[in-house]
Amino acid sequence: MPTVEPVILPASRWSALWPGRCAHCDARSSQPLCADCVQRDLPLRPRCPLCGVAVAAAGTVCGHCRVHPPRWSGALTLGDYRFPNDRLILRIKFGAEPALAGWFGALLGARWLHTALPLPDCVLPVPLSRQRLLERGFNPAWEMARRLARTLQRPADANSLLRVRHGPAQSLLPLTARQRNIRGAYACDVRWDGKTLLLVDDVMTSGATLDEACRVLLRQGAAAVWVATALRTPPDPAP
Repeated sequence: MPTVEPVILPASRWSALWPGRCAHCDARSSQPLCADCVQRDLPLRPRCPLCGVAVAAAGTVCGHCRVHPPRWSGALTLGDYRFPNDRLILRIKFGAEPALAGWFGALLGARWLHTALPLPDCVLPVPLSRQRLLERGFNPAWEMARRLARTLQRPADANSLLRVRHGPAQSLLPLTARQRNIRGAYACDVRWDGKTLLLVDDVMTSGATLDEACRVLLRQGAAAVWVATALRTPPDPAP
């Protein structure tokens, strides 16, 4: 497998926001992860172009997507949702660290450009319900989306796609119940006729949340929807 150089953001962009230590190895760093930990824990490696799970060779579509292709056109993710990466997501969601979500968004934008994926007409976050937004104080997906959009020099929109039904967090439900839990949770009254959209979220596990949001956007005329997530939950190993 060919070696690919990691994408590292300019240090000056984060030096004023970060305490100077890498979150994974505690080495001196002007951004959340040092260059070595980005290369080790968020590496540029072959991933399924449709869902982002790790695969053996670049361009290989995973077995699940061959049998059940997603609604979206393609996906980009930075790494696997497992230790130690999962601690970063927990810090964002429960430690009130929007700057860390912004760092993920900027890194996603840099990776998007590096891999020469199509530029979207607009970048949208997966929205939170009003109750969840009040509990958390901010939407991590929006912090990611607006930084990603800035990197791509594309517009971002936090108001067109809405969460209209509150329900249990997807992470608390078994995979088989997630599609049912999220059905009908989103609405959009904006027409996206002929537009290519980029939908952003923090983690993809079953893909049910992104699938439902994508369904709503395609129904509103979008020509294509791509997805970008900070992390991707690896599939369970075969028994």
